[in-house]
Amino acid sequence: MKTISAYFTAGLLVFCWTLAGPASGICGDLKKVVLGYSTVGAMAAGSWMAKEIRAYEKYGIDAELIYISSGPTVVQALLGGDLFGGIAATNATIAASLRGAPLVSVLSTANRPYHRLFVQPEINDIQELKGKVLGITRFGSVTDNLTRMLLKKYGLESAVQIRQMGGTMEVSAAFQNKQIAGAVTSALRVNTKSEPKMLLKLEDLGFHYSMDVVAHARADVVRYPHLVDSMVRAYTEGVAAIHSQKDLAKKTIAKYARLRDPKKIDEIYQDGVMYLEKTPRIEPEAVNSILEFMGKKDAPLDGFVDNSFVDKMVQDGLIARLYKKR
Repeated sequence: MKTISAYFTAGLLVFCWTLAGPASGICGDLKKVVLGYSTVGAMAAGSWMAKEIRAYEKYGIDAELIYISSGPTVVQALLGGDLFGGIAATNATIAASLRGAPLVSVLSTANRPYHRLFVQPEINDIQELKGKVLGITRFGSVTDNLTRMLLKKYGLESAVQIRQMGGTMEVSAAFQNKQIAGAVTSALRVNTKSEPKMLLKLEDLGFHYSMDVVAHARADVVRYPHLVDSMVRAYTEGVAAIHSQKDLAKKTIAKYARLRDPKKIDEIYQDGVMYLEKTPRIEPEAVNSILEFMGKKDAPLDGFVDNSFVDKMVQDGLIARLYKKR
């Protein structure tokens, strides 16, 4: 009887998720999933907010959000089956896909590079970085990719050392202890005595760049398309809520980023409002800049990008309804 019951339950879940869809209300149980995110900055705020406003639950998902220190590590966790979905650096996900990893990216958090080059207060010009060290989280991460792109633009590839620190907190600690001259990142968490100087914004360099994507194992996208669709919709509602529920958004940022400083909380909030895509489509030009830097500009996007979930959401009118003037 236990075996029959188990098969019945499994069959019911398959029916609900494959035929009816997670938000149909036919099945009351939530589907448990684990979603990893590799940043404690604005690029993860949409998923945080989706959790806090219960958007995942609305679509039949019990989402557990876990922080993983870098994009390449999120990719490894996805490939190992430890995550159903992950917010990871676009360049890290693309690099893995080009090496044959069965990953599919279904949305982009931002299609502009919102990182900045922060340096020690005594540095006034980027050429003064010659002979110095810039910190990154990990090799292959978005901080690594953008740092190398920046140095290449200014002809400093062989003149500046890049040092892997581990994670965003480790980069901040290294900066505070003056172990590095600067870093390309969204923000540095340092004490007031170590306040960094923002030397430039990467978006001012004039190129498109997909910051982070939500990626899934290809097999999961094929097997659970309704679940992936629901996660995309929940995330998009989270981003919309950042715009419409400012106070809750700031509380959510404080909670997940573990911040108390109102100024730093507001900085992440403002970045979220300014850079997070309302329509989180993975734009070709934002990916092509990464492919070109990798020397893979002719790689076909459909090998690792699937915009069908976002496109369907647009066709259904969800985004228009979310931002309709109240």
